[in-house]
Amino acid sequence: MIPVRIWGWVLRNLPGLALVSVLAGVVWTVADAFQDRTHLRAELAATQADLATAQASLQQAAETARIHRAHLDRAADEARAWVALSNDLQQMEGRDAPLSPLLAATAGRLFSTSQ
Repeated sequence: MIPVRIWGWVLRNLPGLALVSVLAGVVWTVADAFQDRTHLRAELAATQADLATAQASLQQAAETARIHRAHLDRAADEARAWVALSNDLQQMEGRDAPLSPLLAATAGRLFSTSQ
């Protein structure tokens, strides 16, 4: 067991030992808080960098979508123009001058075999 002398020394110095242990606990807590704060700042910086990257990607995707929509609009306009041209050509059919007998025979052979 613990000798009586040690018990006497512990009891005499108990307030000092308690004060030292409380101060050690306070120092430990403050150091842990500073370490947590440092860790949180590093995490915040990393998150802000990720956010900046995500925003840049989002802006690039928006620009790509805008360009794609413009391309689709041009393609739709071009398709409408071709449809209008095709309709005009089909409406012109029969209004042209009659074909020569050779061309009429050739056209008759071509159209009779394709139908």
